[in-house]
Amino acid sequence: MIEKHDLAFWIAVGGAVVVKLLTSPYAGIKRAVATVFAAVFSAYLFTQPAIAWLGLDPDQYTTTMAAVIALTGEGAMRFIINISNDPTKALEILKMWRGGK
Repeated sequence: MIEKHDLAFWIAVGGAVVVKLLTSPYAGIKRAVATVFAAVFSAYLFTQPAIAWLGLDPDQYTTTMAAVIALTGEGAMRFIINISNDPTKALEILKMWRGGK
C-alpha cells in the first residue's frame, strides 16, 4: 500500500514533518513520536480524498497537498478530539458559522 505514493510524496511528507517538529515547542519524545505519526498518517490517508474533494489535478497537486496535510493533520486531529470531548464547543462553532456569537 505504501508503494502507491512516489518518492516525491514521501520527501514532501518528510520535509513537512521536520518543519513541524522544528517549529513546535518541545514537549518530550512521546509528543514528538505522536506528531510524526499524526503527520504521516494524515498525509497518507487524506491526501487523495482532499484532492478529489477540491477537484484538483492529482498529477500536479499530490505532493503539495501531502505536505500541507502533514503540517496540519495533527492540529486537525487535536481539534476534532477536543470537540468530541466537549460537545458545547461544537455548538459554539456551529453558531459562529451561522453568523451568531
